Amino acid sequence: MNRQHAASAWNDWSSLGKMMVLIGGLCLVPLTMIPFYPADSQYLSCFLLPSALSAILGGAIWIRCSQPAHVPGFCRERENRPAITRRSSLIVLAAWIWAFVAGALPFILAGLLRPVPALFEAVSGWTTTGLSAMDVAAVPKIFLFHRSFMQFCGGLGFVMMMVIATSGTHDIRLFESEGHPDQLMPGLKRTARTVLALFAGFLAVGTLALTVCGMSWFDAVNHAMCALSTGGFSTRAGSIGEYQSLSIDLVTIVLMLIGTTNFAVLLLLAKGRIRQILKVTEVRFMAGLLVVAIGLLAWILYSQLHLPWQESLQKAAFDAVSALSTSGFSSMSYASWPAAAIGLLMVLMVIGGGMGSTAGGIKLLRICLASKALRFWTRRQVTDSSEITPVTYVRTQGKTTASRDLIRSVFGYIGLYLTILVTGTLLICLISDLTLTDSFFDFASSLGTVGLSMGATGPQTADGVLLVEMAGMLLGRLEILIVFKGVYSLKEIISQRLRKPRFPENHCSLL
Repeated sequence: MNRQHAASAWNDWSSLGKMMVLIGGLCLVPLTMIPFYPADSQYLSCFLLPSALSAILGGAIWIRCSQPAHVPGFCRERENRPAITRRSSLIVLAAWIWAFVAGALPFILAGLLRPVPALFEAVSGWTTTGLSAMDVAAVPKIFLFHRSFMQFCGGLGFVMMMVIATSGTHDIRLFESEGHPDQLMPGLKRTARTVLALFAGFLAVGTLALTVCGMSWFDAVNHAMCALSTGGFSTRAGSIGEYQSLSIDLVTIVLMLIGTTNFAVLLLLAKGRIRQILKVTEVRFMAGLLVVAIGLLAWILYSQLHLPWQESLQKAAFDAVSALSTSGFSSMSYASWPAAAIGLLMVLMVIGGGMGSTAGGIKLLRICLASKALRFWTRRQVTDSSEITPVTYVRTQGKTTASRDLIRSVFGYIGLYLTILVTGTLLICLISDLTLTDSFFDFASSLGTVGLSMGATGPQTADGVLLVEMAGMLLGRLEILIVFKGVYSLKEIISQRLRKPRFPENHCSLL
């Protein structure tokens, strides 16, 4: 690698420092609650210390890696693109892991949670999952806001927020590694600012709407943040269902749908291009899926739980959108729900929301492309036809033909996702006394970053189960392969450090 490529690599590592400084700043935002709740000023140091630690460590990395010319031992060989991509994945992975630690420290320093549950709460927050190990009825307001704010920022992503302030040519790789496949505008910084402006506007409108519907301003801003990030943390033990309000349900449904929609589609919505939006494959597929799921759920609740039709339809609509959008809000306890309704929620959780949105799961577009490819393959096998029908879909940019590589990657990702889902479920069964249904439901919720639970996850949950679910949350938020690439890159670095070079003059600096 020549000096130019070495500088690029060190710039990538300097981005880790920038993100750590950013995380330190985000840790201070909950302190804005102190003027409204003066009693919470006793927790001031619980947020100042993690913030200072993050800023100091991040600043040191930023400064150290911003001047690669002073670092000896540049490589003479060009670094291949896969290695650069793996390094970008490692940097993003490292930033997220540090965020988990920084987000957990306030809970630990305040004595509210032990280390493992505190880390679980932070992971669930940043990954926009929404499963909780806390009794929210006994949590101070500043920590409730901390949980919700983690979800809002985690939905947008650290790279996106970093790019708003500073951006370089190397940041595009980090941006893609964090799970943002599309650029909405010609420039990366402009894209990030556009997304932030959109979500800030939706947050303001959503908070106002929930306040008008009867929520307190504190509950409204928390629920609006969590709905838009498809997170699902609530300030109430009974989630949204505790309010027993049709208007609140409807506003929350709209916010969850916004959160699970591709950022590029949201830009078209802001421009008023409704006709163009209705042509997008993902939007049409999501609409059709929700119509079918809501109808089935309503019929099950009406016929088996004997709820009134209006109540059955209201709860079916809310919980179907919550599961598919991977938001995790609930309208009622699932303890009494029929097995068929629980099974349908599981399917929706596994499918997940839109590509390039704040949602988790396999994603709607992958499921849609896989179903089209399977339909064409089945037709060929049944009819003995040799005709090859291309798989097409409509994006915001227009009609696109899916390449064979794309179809292969879709089936590969789905297979990998389901393998991890089964493995995690069995692990929970092995280390706990939970039933297979409870284990599958809660791990599917973790891997899909959903947040719905059958009651298996809570303050009483064993640390081993929490650790398995945390692994699922991280894999789900970073789309699995990013984690694998990051771990492989770390393995390469460790291997090179342990390997003694035969020719010191050609030794590569491990960037």
